[in-house]
Amino acid sequence: MAVRISLLVDSPLRSMLLAMRTVGEDVRKQIAAETKSEAQPIWFEELRDGAGTRLQQQTLVKSGRVGVTQRNVFLRSGAVGTLRSGTPVSRLADAAEYGMGPEKQITTRSRKGTVYTRRAGSAFPAPKRGGYVFNPAASRSIVRFASLWIQTAVRTMLDKLEGK
Repeated sequence: MAVRISLLVDSPLRSMLLAMRTVGEDVRKQIAAETKSEAQPIWFEELRDGAGTRLQQQTLVKSGRVGVTQRNVFLRSGAVGTLRSGTPVSRLADAAEYGMGPEKQITTRSRKGTVYTRRAGSAFPAPKRGGYVFNPAASRSIVRFASLWIQTAVRTMLDKLEGK
């Protein structure tokens, strides 16, 4: 589920992006850095509010990251880090977000090469197309990020014009 804001209509966000084309590279870098530093806590808060299980906390919340470019704010989760057991977070992120049926067969291999097969059971929530944590958090926070981006850009450009 992709959540986007259209810039085809006349909006403050569109005006801000057009104005950003005319400012210097140093101002654009400053806007991106300030937006990222202010957006990261918002994203963690939204992810934390949506996570209901410890597995979702470990895989989706702790690995949440925000990336900012001149044109986009990227929200990421479930790609960075490992669990205490050494399992990469990316292996469990999809199942923690979208769920998995209890009868799903999971095959693992020991260090000696023995293959084990087991059922998923109740380790993951029931399958849900819209997701449990990431997609709802992105839907709730996209308006906040757009507002934050506009405020940060305007404040930074005005500070630069005033010579601060």
